[in-house]
Amino acid sequence: MDEYNKYAALADTIQIEKITSDRRKQIILQRLRDNDESFDKLWICSKDQVIDELDYYPYTSTELAWLGCFLGSSTTMKELYISSDLTHFDNSIRDVFLRGLANNKSIYQLNFECFAFAGQEMLRMVDQLMKNNNLTEINVTDCRVVAEGIRQFSLALGDCNKSLKSISFQSNTIEDGHLVPIITALSMHPQLTELCLSNMNMGRNECTALATLFRCTTSELQKLNLDRNSINDEGVELLVQALLKNNHLQYLNLLCNEDITITGWKAVATLLEMPCCNLKSLDVDYNNIGNEGALVFANALANNSTLETLEIRRNSITVEGWAHFSKLLCDTSSVNNTYMSNHTLKEIHPTNDARVNKYLVLNEREDKQQVAMSKILQHHSHFDMEPFFEWEFKVLPIIIEWFTNATRRVTTYDQKISRLRLSATFDFIKEFPMLYVEPMTRQEIAGYTAMEEARSALLGNQAESAQLEEIRRCKARAMRRL
Repeated sequence: MDEYNKYAALADTIQIEKITSDRRKQIILQRLRDNDESFDKLWICSKDQVIDELDYYPYTSTELAWLGCFLGSSTTMKELYISSDLTHFDNSIRDVFLRGLANNKSIYQLNFECFAFAGQEMLRMVDQLMKNNNLTEINVTDCRVVAEGIRQFSLALGDCNKSLKSISFQSNTIEDGHLVPIITALSMHPQLTELCLSNMNMGRNECTALATLFRCTTSELQKLNLDRNSINDEGVELLVQALLKNNHLQYLNLLCNEDITITGWKAVATLLEMPCCNLKSLDVDYNNIGNEGALVFANALANNSTLETLEIRRNSITVEGWAHFSKLLCDTSSVNNTYMSNHTLKEIHPTNDARVNKYLVLNEREDKQQVAMSKILQHHSHFDMEPFFEWEFKVLPIIIEWFTNATRRVTTYDQKISRLRLSATFDFIKEFPMLYVEPMTRQEIAGYTAMEEARSALLGNQAESAQLEEIRRCKARAMRRL
């Protein structure tokens, strides 16, 4: 019987107090063995990292071995955080721990923080964890990775079960290596929906590999975080070209990529202009966008109906730049241009421009027809009907219906709506008096005729009444107007 099976055979009967004298660790091990449903997160850390009851610092070999054994049989553990490299334990104890992790089938989120990917034992642990568990999320943060570690981690990532949906690789130190093997390994996961490669000093090779990945594999990607990478114009153009046909991407973060110039931001803006664009959030904080870039993004968003949040902090945008966003949200040059303004964008961070803030508050409403009506009624006291005259009276009922809908949806402008409705009707009558007078007169005559016939039928052979005579005189006056 191997070492792990010896522990597994005693797992149900071992007294927790004999494993460790630390009361907090006893509680953790007991909850693991009992499959406590409320205990679904655990952080395996170093001594100085212990903060709360979810933190486990394995001080002795016995503590580590039993931790692995209980993790192996757990069906409730969901999220595992590892920041201790465990290199001070002998191989047999590490084997027990690794076998336990390999047997676990409930962990779906694996997190490495301040971890050293060095040494064959640790790399083997990563491989077993990623290959045998039904992981959906892997996060690697503030870790040190040697070149061989990158290769081994990439192999493990390629072998990882195809349940993986999200991977984050950020603020790690890579010795004598680069990210390309990691990116290439992601081609084995076409189902990936979230990817974070943050603060990883990405160069042309990484951007090229990512572009290939986006173009050929990860068509389901919804969230992409590439912040703090010093990506330049060439890199961002490669990425944008690969993302142009992605109709799933909803979140894009390019924060603090200051090497991108206006040329690169124009490329990014083309994503917002594509008919298939589904971006809901774009983060371009801490860059050199300026007023020219503000105009580029405002123009790109003119016909965009999906983006709701634009993060654009610290980009040297002045009053001139905010004016472009104000016009985007409400172009007051004509009623039609106001109607065609952007009513989708809800948040621009930050802005101290009162006009922009006012329109963003309006855009938070779900009824976009109501938003458009409110903007029109705020800024227009007269509707120019001349563009509609070519359709004569055919279009007037549509205009009247618009005012009727506005009365129901925008209750703060009742008097203004009434004045505008009368003004619009008057403009049509003034332009086409005969088109209005004749139909109305014939309708009036038809009414008098109906009244005359009804009155005559009532009187029969009796003498004609004064009321009947009055009806005939009114009818005669109306007929003279034709």
